[in-house]
Amino acid sequence: KQGRLVRAYAFPGYWADVGTVQAYWEANMSLLAEDPALNLYDPEWVVHTRSEERAPAKVGANAQVGGSLLSNGCRVEGTAERSVISPGVVIAEGAVVRDSVILYDTVIEAGAIVDRCIIDKQVVIGGGAHVGEGDDNVPNVALPEVLNTGLTLIGENSSVPEGMVLGRNVVVHPNSEAKAFGKKKRIASGAEVGANQR
Repeated sequence: KQGRLVRAYAFPGYWADVGTVQAYWEANMSLLAEDPALNLYDPEWVVHTRSEERAPAKVGANAQVGGSLLSNGCRVEGTAERSVISPGVVIAEGAVVRDSVILYDTVIEAGAIVDRCIIDKQVVIGGGAHVGEGDDNVPNVALPEVLNTGLTLIGENSSVPEGMVLGRNVVVHPNSEAKAFGKKKRIASGAEVGANQR
């Protein structure tokens, strides 16, 4: 009615809406496919990003790495399976990271197991901790529509105590230290930990 012309353009390239936690995780996992929709190694379409000035990635003599992306400065002495490992991440010997996105300068200590998680930057996962444990997919108490597929989220600058077990769909809010977990050694699926806890 206003005389404006509307046109459509078929975009032939890669596009993904990563506006939800699940979509963000899926977009990262899709980079690990044998023939990913967004090929970071395509010489015809180089993706230029700011690269951290860090040492090369280091894979230890006893490490096992399969189907993962390793960034500058990360050190893997344990196991990384189908995961995106950011700059400066340390995975200690005996630790296992599986189907997860681990952001900058996080430390996964010896014997810890991280499964289907998004872990923000500068987090410490204590030795022997299990993060994303079990088959109980109870939705998160505060975000049931958003967090219900088994992903566990750890906010930046948090510390998960040694030997702690966190279930599925758990949220650990940013800056949560060991005292935020109380005396418990197990956090049930769907729970929250931290200052913003409801």
